[in-house]
Parts: sequence; structure tokens; C-alpha cells
Amino acid sequence: MPKKPEKITLNHDFAFTSDAEFDAQITAFRAAHEAEQGQILAMDARRSLGPGKVRVTFRVIEKKPRRG
Repeated sequence: MPKKPEKITLNHDFAFTSDAEFDAQITAFRAAHEAEQGQILAMDARRSLGPGKVRVTFRVIEKKPRRG
């Protein structure tokens, strides 16, 4: 049976004052990473670092080339 590829992860810390601000920061971070690296980020885990601080672990997913 073929092995699954090893999961590649990326951690990033966020500081925020509201859930809406946190959501906006995640969206912006994912979009910037996709534009710069050509990889999609999927949230894998989230750990609180105190009030208004969170460390998010993203799974890195390689974009499949478009067929044309």
C-alpha cells in the first residue's frame, strides 16, 4: 500500500481584538501566502497563547496546475 505524503505544516501567530479582525487576518495571510508561494493553506489546528493571541497551524497544500 503506498504511503501518504508527509503532512507539511506552517505555524503563524496572530494578535487580534475581535473575532472579525482575526478572521480578516487569517484570510489576508492565506491569500498572501497563495500569491507568493503558489500553495493553499488549510487550517489544521489552533492554540491560544493568551487573551487576543492565537497560534494557528496550517496544512500546506500544493496547487494543482490548471488544465487548459
